[in-house]
This record gives sequence, C-alpha cells and structure tokens, in this order.
Amino acid sequence: MPQSFARENIRVVAVIQARMGSRRLPGKVLKPIAGKPLLWHIVHRLKACHLVEEIAVATSVNAADEAIVEWCNANGVTVVRGPEDDVLARYANAAEKLDADIIVRVSSDAPFIDAGFVDHLIATLIEQDGDYVLLEDGAPCAHEGVDPFSRRALDRLMMDAAHDPDAREHVTGYFRLHPEFVKTVRARPYPPLAKKARRLTIDTPDDLAFIEALHARLDARAGEASLADLLMLMEREPDFNVVAAPVRRNPVRMSGGLAMICCDGGGKFGYGHVKRMVGLARALRDREGIGAIFALNGSEDAAAPIRRAGFEAVMLHGASDLETLIDANSPDILLLDGREGPSRAELERLKRGVVVTAVIDDGHERRLAADYAYYSPVPAARALDWSGSNTLPRLGWEWSLLGLNPNAAPVRAPSSRPTVLVAMGGSDPHGLTLRMAKALSILDSVYRIRFVIGTGMKNADTVARGLVALKKNYETVEGADDLSIEYASADVALCAFGVTAYELAACGIPALYLGLTPDHVDSASAFADAGMGLNLGLAEKAEAADIARKVQWLLNKPAVRREMRNAGLSLLDGQGAARIAADLSMALAGARTPLRTAL
Repeated sequence: MPQSFARENIRVVAVIQARMGSRRLPGKVLKPIAGKPLLWHIVHRLKACHLVEEIAVATSVNAADEAIVEWCNANGVTVVRGPEDDVLARYANAAEKLDADIIVRVSSDAPFIDAGFVDHLIATLIEQDGDYVLLEDGAPCAHEGVDPFSRRALDRLMMDAAHDPDAREHVTGYFRLHPEFVKTVRARPYPPLAKKARRLTIDTPDDLAFIEALHARLDARAGEASLADLLMLMEREPDFNVVAAPVRRNPVRMSGGLAMICCDGGGKFGYGHVKRMVGLARALRDREGIGAIFALNGSEDAAAPIRRAGFEAVMLHGASDLETLIDANSPDILLLDGREGPSRAELERLKRGVVVTAVIDDGHERRLAADYAYYSPVPAARALDWSGSNTLPRLGWEWSLLGLNPNAAPVRAPSSRPTVLVAMGGSDPHGLTLRMAKALSILDSVYRIRFVIGTGMKNADTVARGLVALKKNYETVEGADDLSIEYASADVALCAFGVTAYELAACGIPALYLGLTPDHVDSASAFADAGMGLNLGLAEKAEAADIARKVQWLLNKPAVRREMRNAGLSLLDGQGAARIAADLSMALAGARTPLRTAL
C-alpha cells in the first residue's frame, strides 16, 4: 500500500475488542494456534499494516479479563478497559485515549487478518472522506473481522445512538442497519481475496481445531500462513475437513505437544497450586508451543481461574479419572502438583503412556517415579532422599513457581500512608483473617491495613463486613485473582505461608509469615534465613500481641525493609515458570530424538 495515503494529520488506530467470556469457547482469545495465543496472531498481522499507527486491545473491567490485560502488558500492547455490556463505550474510551481520527474495529475471533486488505479499506475511507466503508455491492471477499470508521461516526454514535442495543453491542453494525446515519463509501474489490470461502473465524472448539489443522497441513509456524495461502489450500483440497478430523479430537494439542497438569485446588487445598500451575501452563504455551489441559482435584470454583486463562479444566472425581484422561488425550508431559494424587506404583503405571513426567514441591514417595522434580531450597526439600531413583531433582530459588509475573506487575507506588497487606490464603481454612484484624487493632490508625478476602473464603461477606466495622483504617480487597496491584502499594505484608510468600518476595515486599502446618513453618524459616521476611511460627500458637509487635517493629525499620526487599528481588526473579517450561521442552525433544551411539 503506497505510503502517500498516510497523511500526517490523520491518525489511524486499530482496536481489537476482546473478552475472555464466550458461550461456546470460553477464553478463546488466549487459546493457542500453532504455539501462539489467538490474540498474538491478530496483533502480529495488524503490525504489517502501513496505515495503522497504533494497535490497542479494548477489554472489559470484569475480573475475568485480567488475563487479557496481563498478556497485553507482557507483550507491549496498549490496553483500554470499559463496561462489559457496552462495547461502544469501550471504543469511545480507546479513541479518546489514543487520539484517533480513524478507528479500525477488529474482531478477536479472526486470526487471519490481511494487512493489505485493511490498508485497502482505510485508504478508500481517506480518499473519499467517508465515515464508514464497505466493499462494492456483490463484491466477493473471503476476509472477515475488520471495519474502519471515522471518529466523526463514533462521536455521532455516542451522541445519538448510545442507548441503542445494536450500537452498544455491535458498534459498526448500526451503520449497516441505518445506511443514512453516516457517509458510507464503497471500496473496489480486493483481487487477492476476491473469492468465497468457508468461515475462518474461531467460535467453537471445532473451529480452533480446523485452524490448527490448516497450519499443520501447510507446515506453517505462527504468523507464517497468509489468508491467501489458506484459500489456495482449501481450493486445492476441497475435502480438507476430512483431513482435519483427527485434530478435532484433541484441539488443545499444539505443535510442541501437550502437557497434562494434575493439581489440587479449592476448599481444603487453597488456590496456590492452581495459581502457580496456570503460570507454568502459560509459559509452556506461550514460550515453548506446548498446550496444556488441567486435571483438577478439588472443587469446581478452582477451575474458574484456569478457564479464564484459556485452558481446559477437567474435574477429577475418582482414583481412575486421571488414567482415563491420559488415555483419552495422550499427553506428552504429565505434571503433578498437589498433596493428593497417585502413589509411586500408580505413577509408574501412568507414565508408560507419557514421554516426560515431573513433580513440583512433592515430598511424597511418588516423586521417585518421576523424571524431573522441582523444588525451592526449603528444609524439607533439602532433606529428601533420592536413593534408588532415576529422578533428576532441581533444587534452588531459580526453580520457584509463582502465581504472577513480577516483571509485568505495576511499578512500586507506595501509598501516602504506610500500608500493611494481610493475606491469609484464597480459602483461609483456619479463619485467620478476622483473628489478624483483631490482633492488629492495637496499631495506630495512621496505618492503612488492607485485608484480602479470598475467592474461596467461607462467609466472605460476613468477614468483610466484620473487618470494616472494627476500625476505620481497615479496608478489604475482594474478588482478585492477581494481587500484583496490592503488592505494588504495600510497605509490609502479613501472610499465611504459601505461594503468596513467593510472590511477595519476588515483588520486593517485606513479609511476616504464619505457617498453617509445621512444614510451612520450616519453609518460612528458609525465607527468613535468606533475609526476605520474618517467620512468626505456627499460626495456631502465635500470640496476637507478638504479631502486632513484630508488624509494628518492621514498619519502624525502613533500613531492614530495604534489605528484605533487595533479598527478595535478588533471589526470586519470577522466571521459575519459564525455566521449568524450557527444561521440560528440552527433555521432551531429547526423548523424541534419542542420541545415537557411534559404532
């Protein structure tokens, strides 16, 4: 597309509307295709447009869409949030933030955006000084998912049609229903794509499987196959749907293979295992091209963050369910992270159908049947005996798994008032939150104390009301999967030892740890010995006065807090998931291509 069309006074931005909610395929915008999330494909192809100056994602303020925000932040893509039920308002927010003259509305279910076609529509809109552009009547076109329109048209929608359901939900659909509303111009046919073809958007698992099969048939990596290539393939092989059928059986498998992740979550287990394994699943998918499916032992509510992140979660109800899932999906990697699970003998049997097996922080004897085992350097892990095993243990802070990426977390922004964050776990099975509130009530009201109300906490509303009634400086944090924003504003944290302790250290937040079990107390001692925080011992034995005294002491010691911050940042860099994913990927590649001994 000639650059002459890109006039200096006309700013063109592409805005991708994306949400994790989808009735038929939840989390589809982050579902992998050829090793990269669907959203990556759309952004990658839009970057090839000559006339688009900036790309943004417009998502909702719903907590379910935090996964999209996290992906955008990690990939340097501007993200704008707005009402979940008002797409038009989201576009208005994006246009204002990006100072757009022309907005290209982009659907998040069309992975084969053609940059030349997008430029063709934009150029027509500019040349004819239009507000909305369509192809000439009757012009065939295989392209879907883009609609350029002017800022004038958007402003008029906001003024005159903001309450119309079609405008609010479909935005440009209103222009089609009311052709006289704005100046609609017509673009000439676009020869490379001037043909009819089957729908290539993604709305169902079968659609995803078909697109994955197209990449496999073309032997194309992510971003390599053009829409023209795919159209040519489908013309050449009209029976391609039959070829794609085997892929439909297992749409989560990617070019690098498939990992089955078996973990505990919810209820009595808490949510730490789920949080960190979602982080590992993302690293496998986004960095190594390995798909993931979760086999979840626990309660259904723990599956929600897994599905929001774009992964399939299947609940385990009996001892044989895991074996059934393995038989049905034929995973290449089996990962275990939980207190419950198969015995050593059972894992020996299960691994016969799997290429690589691994365990995370596992003290059970089954670890001796795994190929790899990953541990932080806590006392219990250092004491494990590996005699008679071929397992390769990995021990060190660098292998620590977190539930967030600290490198994508908000920049530290302390409150004007000293802030204490209290986090007793996603389910707080011991009811520690109210107990901590009463213990800290003796602290001066100058402190801002924020209590995390976990997503699985029983009587959460009652607990929250009880907290804010105790003291005016008490605040609650409710419904959050990702606490990175809270970490960024905290000066000190008081937490039940678990994944949260790792996250706090990685974000440089000094912490005081309460152990729910003797094992937790031992693990917390490693953090204290490394200078990242203070170990308060077993929660059930900790005295309220002692807890308050030590929190006050740490708040009064800025130099000690700086040392703890530096210790955490130096030991926990947040790359544990990436290291484990790379390690497993290399192991899988090695097992698939064994070394040949020279004769």
